[in-house]
Amino acid sequence: MRRVRDFVRAHGGGVVATNSGTGCPESAWVNLTALDDGRLVFGTNERSRKYGNLLADRRVSLVVVSGDGQEFQLEGEAAVLEGSAARDAGELLEARHPGATGKASTRLVAVRPHWARFVDVAAEPPVREDLTL
Repeated sequence: MRRVRDFVRAHGGGVVATNSGTGCPESAWVNLTALDDGRLVFGTNERSRKYGNLLADRRVSLVVVSGDGQEFQLEGEAAVLEGSAARDAGELLEARHPGATGKASTRLVAVRPHWARFVDVAAEPPVREDLTL
């Protein structure tokens, strides 16, 4: 998990896909950070489709890229954070992405990955490695 955590902290954003319930996934760019325990955190507006999708189905996938040929593909379960957990995660997200948590309608979501794949197309030969989390 440390490898995923450090990569997310270094690159700070990715695409999250949620189940829209219509047969088509809904994808969106999100600002990310990672907690010490490896959960990935992003904020979302409680009126967004993404938030409604997460309430209906906690399963998500994420892709985080470096811009230099490396990426992590992840699958996991999302949970909306409340109370002190939300406050603590919000401080981390705000430190990485100033303004990310400034609206009253922002809800913080933590994703606990259960599967990950690391890809590095800049390496010779290219690397593709599934990780046990």
